[in-house]
Amino acid sequence: MVGPTASLSNLHRADGSASYKCPVTGYDVLGAVNAPIELPARKDALKPEDATIEVFVKPGKATAGVGERYVERILRTMLEKVILGREKGLPRRGVVITLAAVGGEAAERGDSYITIIPALLHASLLALISAAVPLSMTFTTTLLGVTRSGQIIRDPSPAAAKAVASLHVLSFSSKGHLLLSESQGRFDFETWELVRQQAASICRAVATTGSDGDTDMGEGADGAHVDAFVRETVEDSLHRDYTWKLESA
Repeated sequence: MVGPTASLSNLHRADGSASYKCPVTGYDVLGAVNAPIELPARKDALKPEDATIEVFVKPGKATAGVGERYVERILRTMLEKVILGREKGLPRRGVVITLAAVGGEAAERGDSYITIIPALLHASLLALISAAVPLSMTFTTTLLGVTRSGQIIRDPSPAAAKAVASLHVLSFSSKGHLLLSESQGRFDFETWELVRQQAASICRAVATTGSDGDTDMGEGADGAHVDAFVRETVEDSLHRDYTWKLESA
């Protein structure tokens, strides 16, 4: 399986930016972060001791609608858990995250919008890191679909997502905590638990025991867990930014 690609600091007029592309689902997301910024007085009173998180999702070839508003709410709730909004300079100010889907199949009315959430969250995380926004932890996200025969498939495309019995998006923190669980379709608790175990295995190097008794060390379908991919992307960006300093040392 061909893995995702990502890069940091693509935009020069944003405080931080990142791009994230998943070749399996086809989603290509460009994210920009501006923080801290001054907010209108009416919003200052809402969180006098904390930052206000704003998330905007822009579809590539259409106007934003109900689906984008639904996804924005999920992302905002998720990111509020990891952004340290009470750090110096952030209270009574805003952290604005703008995400543009520049590639992938456009969702039609009635389609599931949760298929794009992993790409949006990874682009958000990398853009926040690029903008040096203080975070309590990092996170990784994966999308899983369960077929009508009970098979769990990773990163189903928007077309394949229409045929599965249920869809699941799960995010795990760098400390191993489950931060997000969004599901659609029909499934029971036993199925969800199997999905959670596989999602943990994909996102992080977590050992799980299969039905045959063998232990899987959780490298994911492409040979590397998502946590390692995010870490390597940040390390590569730092190495490029500070190559001049390393060469002059």
